Amino acid sequence: MRRINSEFRTQYISEEGQKLTNRDYFGFVEMDDYACYILADSLDGELETNSARFVVESLIRSFVEGPTMNAKKLKHFMNQAHKELLKQRGGMHLKASVTMVVTDYKKLCYCYVGNSRFYLIRNARVLIKTKDQSLTQNLLQEEKITLDQAAAHEERNNLYSFLGDRGQPEILVSKKVPLENGDSFALFTRGAWENLSEEEFLEISKDAKEPQEILEKAEDIILGKQETEEVDNYSLAVTFVDKVYQSPKKKITLKKVLLIALPILLLAGGISLGLYLKHKSVKNKEDSLERHLASGEEYLKYDNYLKASEDYGEAKKLADSLKKKKISKEADQYKKLAEQILLSDEAMTAGDYKKAQSLYLKARDLSKEAGNVGKKYIDAQLKQTLDYIDVFDLMEIGQKKEEYGDLRGAIDSYRKARDKAAALYFSEGKDEALKKQAALEEKMEKDDQKTAAAAAAAKQESEAAKQVEEESQQAEEEKAKKEEEEQLELENKQKLNDQKNAIELENKANELLAEGKYESAVTYYQTAQAIYVRLEMTELADGINGKIKAAKTAIKEAKKETAESENTGEDGPGMSRKKSDK
Repeated sequence: MRRINSEFRTQYISEEGQKLTNRDYFGFVEMDDYACYILADSLDGELETNSARFVVESLIRSFVEGPTMNAKKLKHFMNQAHKELLKQRGGMHLKASVTMVVTDYKKLCYCYVGNSRFYLIRNARVLIKTKDQSLTQNLLQEEKITLDQAAAHEERNNLYSFLGDRGQPEILVSKKVPLENGDSFALFTRGAWENLSEEEFLEISKDAKEPQEILEKAEDIILGKQETEEVDNYSLAVTFVDKVYQSPKKKITLKKVLLIALPILLLAGGISLGLYLKHKSVKNKEDSLERHLASGEEYLKYDNYLKASEDYGEAKKLADSLKKKKISKEADQYKKLAEQILLSDEAMTAGDYKKAQSLYLKARDLSKEAGNVGKKYIDAQLKQTLDYIDVFDLMEIGQKKEEYGDLRGAIDSYRKARDKAAALYFSEGKDEALKKQAALEEKMEKDDQKTAAAAAAAKQESEAAKQVEEESQQAEEEKAKKEEEEQLELENKQKLNDQKNAIELENKANELLAEGKYESAVTYYQTAQAIYVRLEMTELADGINGKIKAAKTAIKEAKKETAESENTGEDGPGMSRKKSDK
């Protein structure tokens, strides 16, 4: 119970700066005997997934499951988060820089990858700080640039190591550092340390009574830079170590008592010791069972079914050895559910979507029996399998229509398959559909050219016949010809006028679309398209379809953004997360 006999105070800020969203993330947990503080910075451009949050939550789960200051285990925690980033699907390449500080309230050590920074401050100076894993830091160490040059060097954010790297990241773990009363430590993301120098930080830390005082002054300095520089997401966490845990002095330790009493107990009777050891073994198994059940439940919450399966498998073994049938049955139920989801995921990854759909349906049945655990994940994966299957079905429909001679219908099916595949980031399906669509469109164009040529030849023959007839009935036919030419000229003028109107309507629609007046743009596009169809200008009419679709999509997106702006987010469970009020 070292926590209640020590005093640690932590506050932090995390803001988006001049970016649209904040993709930094800070989390910390203070347990009875250990605490950890983690700050991460997303390095990728993925907007749907916050890599930093993903890494922090993974590290906290691992730490809570097995709190430690062991360097090997801390590296294992980091590698686990690294592997989980790499396993993400959907074409995403998630990357993050992270620093993790661990303490037993007496000593401290830190573990990091990338360029998130850590300072340990003692007696108004930076006693220890991390070194960025960047090309600029290498140049600085090789004395090819000065410290002043490094602060603004163009390669300062070119990292050679980070979580999510295709290779193995270089994970650095410090030695354990004894803490003293009055120490403090801080964690910075790039957006904070780029705009807040070490000297400025020490100056605002001087004589501060609360972590909040430092955060407010730091934010004033950072925001003051936004008039001349672009301020990225910035996060800063500060912890005051007011009191370090001191172990109570004991003249006689439990170990000494056992060393004295053990020979007496052995002489008094091995039976009592045997019973004690048996009881202790049972108690250890029960404790381990509880840990595995709690850990398995936690992994299920975060859709980590591989680890959940492992934990529930161990829990079942322990429950069987303790003859706890009800718990064994429950653990086996969750284990089978996790394994079924893993099998479904494997089929999905392999591209066997119909098999994956069947397996996910079985997983959904198991989820119902287990109280709907994992149902949200399973339903999402089922929807994705249906989307993939729809792509193949549309391709097959297009093929059949092509065989029946319905080329326009086939092109429409291939276009729908292409669009759906693009929405799924299914590049192979998209390329195949696009290829088939382009081939048919080319064939249709050639057929139209042949038809036009045949029509021209027929017209020429007709005119020749008329010429023969004109020789015998010249007077009458000259009059008819004149009338016909006048009518044809009138029709051509009307067609040219209609074509000009259609082009002007289409240009006006382009202007409205650029101005964001999407509904008016649709009206103008449809009017222009109707004229092109009437004039039998099929290619121009078809060319407007994409513009109409873009305008309608923009209308939907605008409505969606309006609805989403009214929603609020929630933090993940199990973490203390506060935000500075400004």
